[in-house]
Amino acid sequence: MPEKRAASSHVLRRLTLGSGPLKRTSDRLQFLGRVLLAFSLIMGIPPALAVATVTHSSAGAEAAAQALDRRQVRAMLQGDAVAEYDAAGNALGSAHAVVVWTAPAGTERTGTVDVPLDAKAGSAVPVWVDGHGDLSRPPVSEGDVIARTIGNALLTYLCIASLVCAGYYGFRKSLDRSRLRRWARDWAAVEPVWRREII
Repeated sequence: MPEKRAASSHVLRRLTLGSGPLKRTSDRLQFLGRVLLAFSLIMGIPPALAVATVTHSSAGAEAAAQALDRRQVRAMLQGDAVAEYDAAGNALGSAHAVVVWTAPAGTERTGTVDVPLDAKAGSAVPVWVDGHGDLSRPPVSEGDVIARTIGNALLTYLCIASLVCAGYYGFRKSLDRSRLRRWARDWAAVEPVWRREII
């Protein structure tokens, strides 16, 4: 138990930069800087949550609008799937093919889409189309909404934390330079006296 108390006392002393007559003004400023750093990191959470709320709301509205406008239809392959290759001639594991589907107005539409490697002419594949019958991407899913929300919130917090930490780092460097200058000035005053006493 005394060891734990001593360890926590040591950590507290390290965080507060000690106490006593040898504690300098720069030490007190550094402690104040640490307090402000911790406070700023905590206060960075509300803006990140606000960004998360706005992002979730807008992404949710976008997902709802896309769900109303887009739908999945069956399209017929007009030819066998054509594999895609890289520059070295290796198959990339994906293929594309020309397909035909019926638009809402009843007209036939044609386009090229990604299909399984083994897809054959005449087989049906699902494709997403918009309200006009044109090819489109699938609507934004709930998972996409959550991922975008978390990503924007984390990015916001990391930007705030980076700025705060950079400010604290610059402040610490400034304090260290000031201490070195003061130490050099004090040593220049004391060193000749010590040298005369030693000699």
